[in-house]
Amino acid sequence: MADKKKINIENMKIDEDDYEYEKKLAEQERERQRLLEEKAAQRRAEAKKRKRDAEKQREEQIRQEKLELLKLKSGIEDEEDSSFTKSEEVIEKPTGMAAVSNFWYHYKTIVIVCSVICAMVGYAVYTQVTRKRDDLTIILTSTCGLEEKGEELEKFFEKYTDDVDGNGYVHVGIIDVPMNPIMDENMQNTYMQKLSAQLQIGEGMIMITDSYTKPECVELLKDDLEKDFPGNKYIDEKGFSFDSKVMAEELDFDMLPNDVHMSIRKPIETMSLDADEAQELYDRSYVVFERIVNDITQKCEETNDPGLEMGPVQYVTDSSAEMTLQ
Repeated sequence: MADKKKINIENMKIDEDDYEYEKKLAEQERERQRLLEEKAAQRRAEAKKRKRDAEKQREEQIRQEKLELLKLKSGIEDEEDSSFTKSEEVIEKPTGMAAVSNFWYHYKTIVIVCSVICAMVGYAVYTQVTRKRDDLTIILTSTCGLEEKGEELEKFFEKYTDDVDGNGYVHVGIIDVPMNPIMDENMQNTYMQKLSAQLQIGEGMIMITDSYTKPECVELLKDDLEKDFPGNKYIDEKGFSFDSKVMAEELDFDMLPNDVHMSIRKPIETMSLDADEAQELYDRSYVVFERIVNDITQKCEETNDPGLEMGPVQYVTDSSAEMTLQ
């Protein structure tokens, strides 16, 4: 082994300011060398122990073989019953990469199946934990083109919505159930079933409607909002009117017709919500509704908003029964 270099900081000519630093480095070097020596000594001791154990095992094997020979010679047991004469081969246990290869050869199917299951479970858990949960749900029944403005609607409502579930961000979900009068009857029934299911679940207290919203849906809406917002010219029996340039700009929708309203459902008990839960959901949604009404009304008054020129969408069918949009 090469001679170790000894550092004598007492004989080194160094600045007094660097003395402590150099002394610390020397102590660290000595400590590192000590640890290396200890590890080397430990490895040597372990190697010796393994060698001794192997020798003992070999000696025990030789002793057993001699004992078997003595038994055969003395007639204690027949040769065919002797464990010494058995042809069983002693199989050494593989180690290292050989052990890994052996394990993979015998259990690869189980490993693959378990890995797939774990991946599926992990993905399901990750998706459940990280998916965006709706802090507010909006039901959109209007078919004036707003159904193509889902992202704009989400961003608009998110400005007024609180982080209800406390996950660090606000997310508003839009449930699209268009009520287009020229839509195929089967499609209309499908959307009505979807709406009915959402109402039973209790999602979506706030609804965006227009002139073609079904009467049975309108009956669910609060029709006395004028008492809550006295003197507000944008509030009527249908809710809060989007008939303003301000709303067209907020939704980035120049073709917004003047019959679109934002309404709120009455807190009614359903299959999934009892009376208290329905009231709690209504109260939470009403806070957002009120914020929007007050903010948009103020902006309209400040800009003396003239309202929208675009009237309700007109749906007609020509003489050949081909449906067109006017």
